[in-house]
Amino acid sequence: MYNLDVKDKKILFYLIQNSRQSLKSIGKKVGISKELVSYRIKRLIKNKIIMNFSIILNFERLGYALMQTNYKFININPIIKQEIIDFLTSHNHTMYVSLVEGINDLQAEIFMGRPTEFEKLLDNIREKFYSYLSFQNSYFYFRAEFYNYAFLQKNSETKMLVNWIWGQSLYQIDNLDYNILKELSKNTRISTKDIANKLKSTVSTINNRIKKLENELIIALYTINIDWSKLGYRWFHLRISLRDYSKKIQIIKYMQNNPYLIRRFKFINLDMDLHFTLLLKNMQELRTIIEDLSTIFPNSINDYHFYSTYKVFKYNFMIPEILKNKNPLIRGYKI
Repeated sequence: MYNLDVKDKKILFYLIQNSRQSLKSIGKKVGISKELVSYRIKRLIKNKIIMNFSIILNFERLGYALMQTNYKFININPIIKQEIIDFLTSHNHTMYVSLVEGINDLQAEIFMGRPTEFEKLLDNIREKFYSYLSFQNSYFYFRAEFYNYAFLQKNSETKMLVNWIWGQSLYQIDNLDYNILKELSKNTRISTKDIANKLKSTVSTINNRIKKLENELIIALYTINIDWSKLGYRWFHLRISLRDYSKKIQIIKYMQNNPYLIRRFKFINLDMDLHFTLLLKNMQELRTIIEDLSTIFPNSINDYHFYSTYKVFKYNFMIPEILKNKNPLIRGYKI
């Protein structure tokens, strides 16, 4: 396990919130020179703690919905398992692919753009791997909240970095916008000059386009992907069914005070009322959270279940293509 010191933690904390900010800006916040910031970032990359510098994209405003699909392995062996993972990871319509432990074994999140392309992917999965995968369930994302990994910074409050919700208006991008987003999704630290050279444009044009994409909240966040397993952490997902629905907001606010809360999701067709995703070191930490909830909110929780993610193979918000219309499932929907 790789041990982070206080300054490494601070660097990760500020990169998570804005991975495109200058080394000088990070240095001022951490209290070291930009040269030392550069050295430490390179060391974190070399040790494969920082996997990449990426964006969180507001794909819904670009016409896409997102569906979480879950599978159990049957008659599986390591070769077939890797073939399934490689197929899903390499497909440009998957946003996220991971192995999980709990009620399911495999989780994939799929962009829902053109209905024909979405149907084709689901059919391909079933046709290629029907002997090895048992399709369990699928859920449509309605809301996603991303928090600031407050545990990395001593005395830091848990704050929301991204609040994404279904039903936003369509924002039309062109090929230049799309290619800019594609470059930023590969590496948020790429300079506007390098983007301009690659796309045969000017620095001024690229700067203006990026600012507009930021102002329209198409680029929701410049961030980093971290291999948390190398730091002794693991993703735990807690889903709660409420007995007393009037306590919902109180429970959410209570959980938002937990520095290890990283995500909160709302699914349209999930029969559980709350979904929290936390970064924890072990199962006992999750048990403590569940026991505290039961004590503080007696007779409020009807049921709960949890699962954990133990290996992430893909996490990339870049959409597969430009859409002229929203997916029919979300077109014209208003909150």
